Amino acid sequence: MNKMVSYPTGVGTSLWIHNLVHGLAGITIKVKHAVFCASSQFQKIEVFDTYHYGMVLCLGGSIVMTEHDSDTYHEMIVHPAMLCHKKPRSVCIIGGGDGGCLKEVLKHAPVESIVVVEIDKMVKDTAQKFFPALAAGFKDKRVSVVIDDGYNYLKATDTAFDVIIVDSYDPGGPVQSLETADFHHIAAQRLKSGGITVIQTDSPIVRPDYLRQTLSLISPLFAQVKPYICSFSSFPEGICSFVLCGREKNALEQFDAERYAAIADSCTYYNNDVHKGAFLLPHYLRKKAGGAK
Repeated sequence: MNKMVSYPTGVGTSLWIHNLVHGLAGITIKVKHAVFCASSQFQKIEVFDTYHYGMVLCLGGSIVMTEHDSDTYHEMIVHPAMLCHKKPRSVCIIGGGDGGCLKEVLKHAPVESIVVVEIDKMVKDTAQKFFPALAAGFKDKRVSVVIDDGYNYLKATDTAFDVIIVDSYDPGGPVQSLETADFHHIAAQRLKSGGITVIQTDSPIVRPDYLRQTLSLISPLFAQVKPYICSFSSFPEGICSFVLCGREKNALEQFDAERYAAIADSCTYYNNDVHKGAFLLPHYLRKKAGGAK
């Protein structure tokens, strides 16, 4: 697991955040000052103001979001799924307490309702206080927030969605239920006809078997699954992977060019070429994703 340690470098100098992978390698970020530190019933929550990455959110000792590359992550987890769907009216975001996925989903004109399911209310409250631009979408009248484990919510609800976004901060953390076969089965059942799910599958370098394990769990549940990747420096080893899942065959080959044009100027990282290129995997990932349909 990633481990975050902050310590003073000397009298009158700044703090440094060390985000380490297995305690052996990672990134180091120079901190202007600590902004917030508290513990919820699930995890320690910290916010730091840094020189290069802007405001940084840490959960349970791991960096989970930075202002510097928040757009990259949230655009890449949201827009491929939203633009592959013909008309995404209803969306469920599992684990979206920072508001970043919500911000991107709200860019799509067809959206009529969004349910954000966050297990830790303090994460949402912290984001609204220290990342107000990112979390502004919580005020939108189309949005409802449920404080619950995503697995429990989907198991209990009768609501079906066009798109389900599984934005898991730290697999192995307080939302381990999102890694189970039962969760994926229930998530598939909660999709409408033509529905699409996207799942964050961590760093394919740090957790090399997680992508393959996830694919083996979800492949029987969907007509089409496609892994893809993006790169940004604050993520472990710089690479984040995702899996896009469609209920209908060839659903993931669709791309709404008109709706993309409407959101293009609002994107920092994502564009139509990035969309295509994200699915072109390095050879070592192709081998791990051998079960993809």
